[in-house]
Amino acid sequence: MRNQFITLWAFLALPAILLAETAASDTTFRYKNKVIKVEDQPDQVKVKVYETRNGKDTVACKQIFEGIYSDGKSYETWSVIEEIGIQLPGLGKPKNKKQNSKCHMEPHYAGIGIGYMNVTDDGNPFHTVSADRFALKAEETTEWFINLIEHSYSLYNNRLALVTGMGINWRTYRMDQNMMLQEINGKTQMVPFDLASGYEYSRLKVTRITMPLLLEWQPGFLRKSFISGGVEAGIKTYSTFKVKYKNSVGDVVKKVTDRGLNTTPLSFDLMLMAGIDNISIFAKQSLTGVFQKDNGPDVKPVSVGLVLNF
Repeated sequence: MRNQFITLWAFLALPAILLAETAASDTTFRYKNKVIKVEDQPDQVKVKVYETRNGKDTVACKQIFEGIYSDGKSYETWSVIEEIGIQLPGLGKPKNKKQNSKCHMEPHYAGIGIGYMNVTDDGNPFHTVSADRFALKAEETTEWFINLIEHSYSLYNNRLALVTGMGINWRTYRMDQNMMLQEINGKTQMVPFDLASGYEYSRLKVTRITMPLLLEWQPGFLRKSFISGGVEAGIKTYSTFKVKYKNSVGDVVKKVTDRGLNTTPLSFDLMLMAGIDNISIFAKQSLTGVFQKDNGPDVKPVSVGLVLNF
């Protein structure tokens, strides 16, 4: 009788034991704004950590950590590219965009852009400087940039966000009418090229590291549309002035005549972007001049162009 009772108890307890083992092999729990999943298999233990949607529910949105313990060894992976906001073609963007859209508002600062530039002296982008004051060949004066880092801070319902990041910007000012820039007595001036018969072109190129502070709105009534605006700061890293001409024997000469020319070390541009999905247009109006105050022509750049967002 005793043996029969033990057999019956074991038979009744077996499903509960198996259920407990099954539950223990795949456990999910929440800690603060993270969802942690533990998978216990015979040959390994796997731990995955997910970020949740604004910390308000338990929906696992983005995996930020995975740890595997197998055969006495541990392996760990982190989503570092996404966490710091670096965006590269094919990297950094989550594979499941539909799932990610529920968790975070995807900004549109990262991308490659190119546009045409001109200069103004009164802050009005429609009042450009005349050629006799600053001989600029606008059709060959360009701006292009690559923005690799972006990050957004949601302000309202994943529709409105504060966006920041970092990029690299190149602006090329092409001179016209056989004119060139030259530093005389510490001030940058526009002067005629002394070998005008062999003159081909002269240009000023300025490279900057840029950092924006933008407010982006994604209205929702037009699918994948957005508009953003704010200020983009720039720190000059390099500037050169080059002249191309033919010498007396007809040889083509490319000569860098100056590497400073009193260009502004710190710039601030008003920036506006609008687009649909990964294609957008931009417009910029600089609040600072191309050159330092009282050390060069008083002109400010304006630009418009196209952006292919990552």
